[in-house]
Amino acid sequence: MPALRRTDALADCDVVVIGAGAAGLAAARDLVAAGLRVQVLEARDRVGGRAFTDSCGGALFDAGAAYVHYADRNPWVEIAAELGVSLLEHRGWGAGVHFRDGERLPEVFRRERQRGAGRLWELIYETEDDRGRSPDCSLLDLVRDEPDGVLQAALRYGRQAIGEDPERVGVADLRQLWEGPDRTVPSGYGALVSATAVGLPIRLGTPVSRIAWSAGGVRVESGAGVLSARAAIVTAPVGVLAAAAIAFEPALPASTLDAIHGLRMGALTKVVLAFDGERFGWPSPSDLYPLGSGFNLELWPFDRDIVIGTIGGTPARDLVRDGEAGAVAAMLDVFAGIVGSDARKRLRAGRLADWTAQPYSQGSYSYAPPGAAGLRDALARPVGERLFFAGEATSGGGDTVGGGMTVGGATLAGRAAARQAVAALRA
Repeated sequence: MPALRRTDALADCDVVVIGAGAAGLAAARDLVAAGLRVQVLEARDRVGGRAFTDSCGGALFDAGAAYVHYADRNPWVEIAAELGVSLLEHRGWGAGVHFRDGERLPEVFRRERQRGAGRLWELIYETEDDRGRSPDCSLLDLVRDEPDGVLQAALRYGRQAIGEDPERVGVADLRQLWEGPDRTVPSGYGALVSATAVGLPIRLGTPVSRIAWSAGGVRVESGAGVLSARAAIVTAPVGVLAAAAIAFEPALPASTLDAIHGLRMGALTKVVLAFDGERFGWPSPSDLYPLGSGFNLELWPFDRDIVIGTIGGTPARDLVRDGEAGAVAAMLDVFAGIVGSDARKRLRAGRLADWTAQPYSQGSYSYAPPGAAGLRDALARPVGERLFFAGEATSGGGDTVGGGMTVGGATLAGRAAARQAVAALRA
């Protein structure tokens, strides 16, 4: 945990920032640099939000965000360089080995799956539709008349990239998301995000319960007391806002509420197995795709003795019902079905990273269902020039909305909200 500025007593300030994830930290740093008095309130006992570097059996892994997406425009590339943190180019997607019922499938099967994925992206970016579909149909409706390989590509993309079943994911939102090369953070993306909290006035373990706002400013209620400020930047995930974990008085405008309740949270989940050094003949790293299991498996990332399984959508929600022990056992069954029963003897530890069960996230990250593509921008609009919403769900709105669902997007959103707050307070 980075050294934070100690804030035992709440003091009135210019701007209170709700949440110390990537968006909140970025906003706070820019506000401090602008000479404003700032207080950050974080519900968890740590910073970083859904960017969190955890460990399993002594090996580090990112329980949440793990990839520096669209690295050609992601602000974390520059931040990492400034902090002396090394990034690696990601090896790419789709080069893994496929299995069905424990049997390795031939290389031709992988090539067929790549063709299905290529066709899926052609459909997503088609500008004209002569089949009578809505411009913002679901990912499933987009591929309904396509061969099975394209349907399977949509299922994989929805669950493994968005964390949701394809019938619930809107295509128009996917079209506006940025693309680009990915990089990884050997020392942990969560650790990198947390490092930017150094020196900021952050109070941990302080969930906010109510925000009263007016033209004169805001009053924020928490377990630590009441804090008055001229403005507030709210970076709580949309899942938390939709659950009404924070009450607003007066009620938020209809357009803001529509955005909060119209966006959804996916269920991208990770299960991690740590082994005693035995790698069962697989090099580091290796990607295995056991079809029908719901899992994608990454073996020995950064040469560590762990296997990371990702699972999303309905299979993820079903998996976590039995808790960590059940999830670990289920993934071990899948892995042992590929490498042999010796995997059970060599297991040292297992972890479940389920963001849906955590009260301060209530999901992995946001997605827009059919018809909701414009809601990211709507949520980013200031309320009464005193309330500003920011996070991966908004990615700042306007021309930065393409960073949605990512740490980079959350950072851009925090910076945009800080600019808006500074302009409003100096008007």
